[in-house]
Amino acid sequence: MIWWLRQRGALGLLPGALLGFALGVGLTLNVALVFPAFLGNYAMATELSNFLCLIPCVALIVCLERRVPSVERSAVRRLDARDITLVSGFALLASVLALAMFPLGTEAMWTAARNNLLFCGLALGAWPLLGHRATLLPVLWMIHSMFVGGRSHGDPYPWVIVTEEARVAQAAAGAAVVFLAGILSLVCFAPRTDR
Repeated sequence: MIWWLRQRGALGLLPGALLGFALGVGLTLNVALVFPAFLGNYAMATELSNFLCLIPCVALIVCLERRVPSVERSAVRRLDARDITLVSGFALLASVLALAMFPLGTEAMWTAARNNLLFCGLALGAWPLLGHRATLLPVLWMIHSMFVGGRSHGDPYPWVIVTEEARVAQAAAGAAVVFLAGILSLVCFAPRTDR
């Protein structure tokens, strides 16, 4: 068990990523960025902390890429189920940590927790197909969210989710659905070590 945790980075990589995420989000509150809108009519402002929501999803993919299939085929216990539990638990823990920091700024923390789930779901869903390149999907989604613009001032397109305000229920539901779809994709399509 300790070998598996050490190999996946659960004793060093994941706690470091969690600490970096929490410190980054806490230190960049109320720092807004505005990018030009190439497709929409209005440029959208976003908080710098939204970019830091990419840290946990990158850490999850690095964790999954640290597998050693030749050694793990001889394992007595199924490591695939443990991997899925580890990465989904870490993604949820990062969101809970962001929500726990609500005294710093309620709106920003809700947004960080929601965007963390969105990005982790995108990365986990793409990992069985793209491998280590799965981190590109959340990064491209973030870039897309910045440059697609909005329908009006402060009103992004519904599918963007990242730049929506914290109180928008459809954005939270969309992020939760993407996260659950990512976990389901990981359960159904992840490469198995016992084959």
